[in-house]
Amino acid sequence: MSIYKDIQDAFILLPSKYYKLILLVGPIGSGKTQILKKISSDYNYDYINLNLKLSEKLINIPFEERCYYVDDFMEEILSQSKTDVTILDNIEILFAPHLKIDPLKMLKNMSKYKKIITSWGGSYINGILTYAEPGYPEYRRYKKDDLDIIVINVEGGR
Repeated sequence: MSIYKDIQDAFILLPSKYYKLILLVGPIGSGKTQILKKISSDYNYDYINLNLKLSEKLINIPFEERCYYVDDFMEEILSQSKTDVTILDNIEILFAPHLKIDPLKMLKNMSKYKKIITSWGGSYINGILTYAEPGYPEYRRYKKDDLDIIVINVEGGR
């Protein structure tokens, strides 16, 4: 499959990048999780279900205070990964409006210290990266000039 070739090529470029972040972009049902699990298995990289890990840490924190803990909890979760590359899947929790964070900015900052490949439920078309649809509170839109990361599109059904 060419998606695996794209990812291998991205791994070659990663050490020369300031932000060591690869986004695997596609809509729900496009096979991102399957691809990430295969990469994790093939290369023996740690695979983290971020929704699960972060929600376990936030559950006992009062709802309105969770935004103050997200950075520390993310650092803690990533520090537990002992492999050269960490795979983050199911990152939807980062887009929760009450957490008051910019998910891409957070991932980029974390990737300065640890190589990360993650799923991104959205699209990358004509230099515009989006998450969710306009009108939803989780909606995000980024221009190519603001990225400085590696973006790989996943075609539906792969």
